[in-house]
Amino acid sequence: MDAWLNQGRPNPAKKRKADETNQQHEPVKRAKSETETRPRPQKSINSKPDSRITAQPDNALTVTEEEGDIFDAPPNTLIIHACNCDGSWGGGIALAFKKHYPGAYEKYAAHCKRSGGDLVSTAYLIPPQAGDDSKHFVGCLFTSRHYGRRKDSPTKILGATKPAMLDLLKQVKDFNVKADEGDRVNEVRICKINSGLFKVPWTKTRAVLEGIDVDGEDVKELKVVSPEE
Repeated sequence: MDAWLNQGRPNPAKKRKADETNQQHEPVKRAKSETETRPRPQKSINSKPDSRITAQPDNALTVTEEEGDIFDAPPNTLIIHACNCDGSWGGGIALAFKKHYPGAYEKYAAHCKRSGGDLVSTAYLIPPQAGDDSKHFVGCLFTSRHYGRRKDSPTKILGATKPAMLDLLKQVKDFNVKADEGDRVNEVRICKINSGLFKVPWTKTRAVLEGIDVDGEDVKELKVVSPEE
């Protein structure tokens, strides 16, 4: 009778044994380590270096800016502008150079004709000419083959700016070595080259100039002179 009644009841001993067996087969839940629970630091949006930024050399060319008349300069000042290789100073600030320094313009035009226009990335230092109204040197940086609609792309113009400036600095150094003290290049002025009719943003050209190493050169500083706004 008791055996029949116990058939419907659960056996406590068997239940305990079954529970122990199930526990043995259940996967053990591993506690997360401190490393796993710690939130991962988010990457800063500024953590990736900007490949466009170029470190300046230790002896970088100094570029300063001021407002005024670039042509109102002391004797023996070198005044620099960017030029095409076609022998034309027909517009923009180049036209002002032509009016102030007609003798220098003739030298420039003859230089372009003599070279056949193959002058990009070079420079031409023109000493003071007898027919000009001031005793100034003129520095021509050939940064574009042509002008107007045929001008070079901004990328090509910027690429030609550094080697052209280095060429000009070398010519200045060579000239000063041979010249008497009173005839040497002293102050150096430059307009915002490439930013006029060549339509290259001045900030990009300035960055190129400031990346030039002038160790051993006579010229250490460029004074950028622009008309008052």
